[in-house]
This record gives sequence, C-alpha cells and structure tokens, in this order.
Amino acid sequence: MKTQPPTQGVIYCAVDLWSYVESAVISAFALRQVSPKLPIIILSNLKNKELQEQLYEFNIVIKPILIPEKEKQGNVMISRWTKTRLHTFTEFDETLYLDADILPVKPIDEIWSFLQFANTALTIDPYPTISQLISKFTHVSQVERTYTSKICDGDSVQFNGGLILWRNNYDGNTLFETWHKEWSRFKQQDQLALSRAIQETKTKIADIPSTYNYPIPFLLNRLNISQIEEIEQLNKLKPDLPKLRDIKLIHCYQSITLYSNIFKEVAIRLMPDATEKALRCLKSIKK
Repeated sequence: MKTQPPTQGVIYCAVDLWSYVESAVISAFALRQVSPKLPIIILSNLKNKELQEQLYEFNIVIKPILIPEKEKQGNVMISRWTKTRLHTFTEFDETLYLDADILPVKPIDEIWSFLQFANTALTIDPYPTISQLISKFTHVSQVERTYTSKICDGDSVQFNGGLILWRNNYDGNTLFETWHKEWSRFKQQDQLALSRAIQETKTKIADIPSTYNYPIPFLLNRLNISQIEEIEQLNKLKPDLPKLRDIKLIHCYQSITLYSNIFKEVAIRLMPDATEKALRCLKSIKK
C-alpha cells in the first residue's frame, strides 16, 4: 500500500510590529521566486484584509492568530511567545520556520533531507558555543545567564533559533513545549531558552550548514554594503566562509526595527524582482 508523502511548508512570525510584516512579505516573495511550489504561511496578529487578499494571489497566506490578553499586558515580546509555540500553529507534517529577516536567494528544496537524520534540524549560531553566546548577551539579565550556564556546558554547541526545521511528531512537539516552558521562566531571550530546552530534552539535532542561515554581517563585508558594528567580531569567529554562490538563505541576525533598511538594501541587491513585487504590494495597501 502506498503512503502519502509528508506535507511540507514554510511559516513566518510577524506580530505586533508592521516592520516584521514588511520583512516577512519581502522574504516570502523571494522564497516564492526560488522555490515556487512551497506553501507559505505568515502568522500575524495584525489584521489587514487588503494585504491578505493581495498575497493570496501569490499563494502566500496570512494566518491570523490571537494573543492572550495576559501576554499582551505582561510587557513581553509577543514574537517570542509565538515563536516558542510554533508547533501549535503549523498545519504541515514537516515545517520550516524562518525569521522575518531571512532572505532566500537560492532554491531550498533540498533542506527537507536533513530530517532523515533527526526530527529537528538547526544551524549553528554565529556565536557557536553557549559560553560565547552568554558573554555576548549582556542585555539579558545576569540571573538568566547564570541559570543557563549551570544547565548547559560552556563549550556545548549553540544552535540558532532563526531557522527551525522539524517534523510534527512527539519529539518535535516536546522540544517546543519545553522551549516555551524555559522561555516563560524569564520571558526575555528565546535563544538561551532554546539551549536549555535542547539540553533538558536531550533532543538530537541535525546540523544544517550555514549556507542555509548565512549572517548578513558577513555578507555586508563581502558586498561592500553599509557596515554594522559586529562585522569584524563575527568574521573572527567564522573565518572559513562559504562561497557566495553556495549561499541559499541570508539572515540579518539583528533587530528588524533597527536594521530594516539594511535588510531591504540586501534584498534589493540580491533579489530585485521579488523585492520590487513585495514593496509594490506593501506600498499599495493601508496599514
């Protein structure tokens, strides 16, 4: 008896701020160009019927989500509340989550093959160990950093939460449930909470190459685009950079609210047709 292949799709999270919606739409249009058959869903609590209708023509769906009032009033980043609960929003057997500031530049259809090695697949963070990330995240409370260092060995691998590929099963859902529990302890940085969740659940993680989550700071240096402070520091951490022609997904790794212009600049440079369509669509609607 033949079995149906698993359903596969991509989801974004764009909540609370219009800048996240703009970036997610640009990314989705770029993804639609390089991998035209992939279903795309943008999770958002910002209702805009006109935008929903326009994106539907490109087979891009905005899925409205409701944020509990207690979370809205809790002075937390709603995007992180949503991100750590992605398993409750997906409708696919196998899901690829992309941060809104990730730009597809090459077909990504082969990424699903990494799920043959584990139920969850991630890329290693530009700060590749727990100790490096903890020292970097000085904006996170000392209490959380100390708590994390007691649970996770300093030299253990630090995975990045900007790209998450997972299979919708018990193991995948358990990791998300634990991630949300760990994030809820401090309701600050989701990245450290992810490290604690991986450690607690002993989840096996398949390692996706950095070509699928390539930092924009590295790229700015190589394309000679506007610089940002972390380029030199990051380049010291990863001197063995892949060739530009091999890069499939580029990640801003910064706050969209601060670096949206850099993201757009790179998008216009590398994916001009898709970016033009996205910006034309966004410009034509009322926020």
